Amino acid sequence: MRAGTIARVYAETLFRSADRHGEVESVDESVRGLSAVLRESPEFRRFLAAPQIDAVHKQELVAGALRERLHPLLLRFLELVIGKHRERLLDEIVAAWNELLDARANRQAATVTTAVAADPETVARVHAALEKATGKTISLEQRVDPALLGGLVIRTGDTVIDGSLRSRLSTLRGKLRAAGRTHAG
Repeated sequence: MRAGTIARVYAETLFRSADRHGEVESVDESVRGLSAVLRESPEFRRFLAAPQIDAVHKQELVAGALRERLHPLLLRFLELVIGKHRERLLDEIVAAWNELLDARANRQAATVTTAVAADPETVARVHAALEKATGKTISLEQRVDPALLGGLVIRTGDTVIDGSLRSRLSTLRGKLRAAGRTHAG
């Protein structure tokens, strides 16, 4: 099973447990707190990744250090993850958790990348078009990548809409090469 699939199974397990107890929102607060600790503490990451530290010792230290900061369901979940030696998947589990929350709330994340900062009107049009096309509330992130030359690239879920000038030029170059081979032969 792929790591992403395993992480999703773990996230779904946590989500079902939190939902069954009516604690999705409070567990989500704890998940965000755990995510912040993972992001901001390289020492904690190294500790979790250290193969020379046995799982029981990790479980005890994590429980002692985070008992006051994390929801009990998340703490028990972390003990399970550590016991199964899946600590390296925590970032992916958190990402899958966020996807489950978004699906529950009918939200979807999207990114629009342009060569220069897009004007607010363009961003608003892209945002409205994505919401209309998906039927979901879109959380739109804007990025700038000068390598695009012009146009834009939209990513949402597994879908990529590439309307960049770089992409169009690449397509044109391929067509010209193919036409050159046709006439040369």
